Amino acid sequence: MNVHVMMRKARKAANHEQYEEAGDLYQQILDTEDMKNSLDIQLRLAWCHEHLGHVDEACILYQGVIKQYTAEGELGAAEALQKSVDALFEPEERQAEIQEVEALNKEQLMEALQVMGKEIELLPGDKLCNAGDMPDTLWLLTLGTLTVHMPDYTKDEPDKLCAQAGEFVLVGELGVFTDQRRYADVYAEGLCRLCAIPAERIKSCDDLAFQAAMERLLRKHWVDPVLAQHAIFERVNEIDRRRLSQSLEVVELEPGQCLIELNEDHDGAYLLQMGCLFFLHGVDSPLDDELADENGNLLTSVVPGDMVHIGGLLHGYHSPYRVVAATPVRLLHLSREAFEFFALRRPWIVQAVLRYSRRPVHLQVMRPNDDYLWKSDRRIELGRIV
Repeated sequence: MNVHVMMRKARKAANHEQYEEAGDLYQQILDTEDMKNSLDIQLRLAWCHEHLGHVDEACILYQGVIKQYTAEGELGAAEALQKSVDALFEPEERQAEIQEVEALNKEQLMEALQVMGKEIELLPGDKLCNAGDMPDTLWLLTLGTLTVHMPDYTKDEPDKLCAQAGEFVLVGELGVFTDQRRYADVYAEGLCRLCAIPAERIKSCDDLAFQAAMERLLRKHWVDPVLAQHAIFERVNEIDRRRLSQSLEVVELEPGQCLIELNEDHDGAYLLQMGCLFFLHGVDSPLDDELADENGNLLTSVVPGDMVHIGGLLHGYHSPYRVVAATPVRLLHLSREAFEFFALRRPWIVQAVLRYSRRPVHLQVMRPNDDYLWKSDRRIELGRIV
């Protein structure tokens, strides 16, 4: 098996959280003559050890990378990685403080969702939902194949969601995660069995371990695919991008609250998960005058999946716009500190952010490629069949 084939298999295994298989493959790659000094492979292997609970093995690899960074003069990258290593060995009291709530594992989360929901059965040709429906249900497909047809993409072949033994397939999760209406018509290709869980029951559940598990589900099945479809973050490898998605901090605002003031040096960028923001900026040309409000501002709407204030990832950036909540919103904040770890190893990403922040103001709302809607891997593979 050549290195390229092993890389593909390792990435696939890591994406499916099969860290033991991925780790074995990354170790085989690292044992080859050409790849024995690859920092990227060492970091990927350390990531697998970390998730398997092999802290000592992970730290040995991380320390090796730190030494290479130091030898190459990349002191900032070495320092940032050392902080991550130190966090693995924090005192138990500190770990307890950080991990005050231990999230349900995959099997426990699926069991909890099944208890909240009810089993339904579709016959061939039956509709599950229509484009434009309210996002009031999350489904777990347990048997059969669903056909997904997006009305605005009539030239494309419909997508298919197929459940296999030992896994569930998420259906309708985008609407539940973002509170946006359905994007597609979904119908049964053959006999299908699903568990239908009311979104309101998910949101109102006061079990913190359950909510922590749902947040983890959001990061994997929505945040990471969205970031992968944004121009600046699509070039970051999937392991580091997943770290990035996990570092985002939740911010919630009420209608009318200002997120970013005009000419403010505001820390970090934001990914909008729920609700709508108003992006208010000055008139760029005389032709825009008739579109401006009474205060001379043009308005751009920011919707789920969009990112704002990319320039805020750089020190000294002053916003040429105001950002205000139009509805209740839930945002995910990427701080400068979290971003700097990635920037230290990727000089190109700083230049990309700089170029983006110099665009005309009305083009500084970063929108994902439409494909992000169906790039997510919806499968939930279980250690045992629930």
